Amino acid sequence: MNLMEEKFPIEKIRELLKNGMPLNEIMSRVMKIGAEIVENFGHKDYSSPMELFKEIQDGTSPLNKIEGQLSPVIQDQKTNVFAVKVCPMKKIMQEMSKGDEYDQNVNSVLDDFHLRENETSGNYSDIGCYIQQQIRQMLISSFTLNGKYDFNLIHLGCDKGKGRNISEGDVEAIKMDREMLSKLLDENDCVYAISVKEGQ
Repeated sequence: MNLMEEKFPIEKIRELLKNGMPLNEIMSRVMKIGAEIVENFGHKDYSSPMELFKEIQDGTSPLNKIEGQLSPVIQDQKTNVFAVKVCPMKKIMQEMSKGDEYDQNVNSVLDDFHLRENETSGNYSDIGCYIQQQIRQMLISSFTLNGKYDFNLIHLGCDKGKGRNISEGDVEAIKMDREMLSKLLDENDCVYAISVKEGQ
């Protein structure tokens, strides 16, 4: 078992998805798992945005522990863009899509998620992508900059599960080149940005 698997409790999430409980109950339990992950890493306070971004680039950030390889794409003081080579939830989603390893409970969870996609803004490839982004958000939200909660996650796009999904409003907001994003998603499962509040 590698470090990412130790820090990202894949088996707990696999069991949640196999049990076929309602989506809101699954997500309630996912939030508890996310809180445990944050607690396990402890509080991280950075003296500058670049300290966090360098840590990610060096592979020593808590984010690397839950997402594995992260490739820096754009780096500046306010917004950094990163590409996730392989989503930690990808294997589970591939297993679930086969259908033969799981019972009807899995189908009911997937159906429930698809029915509620509009409520979740539709920026997710599948329920695994949704779960991963919630945990990622919790971890990034736990980081502080000189004691203040100033880091913000901006999801830009993902390409796995049922297909490519782009967060059009966020891509436009950070003025990211669409052709660059498309090329990144040809080679990576997910692309997101971490921004820093104005005034920092």
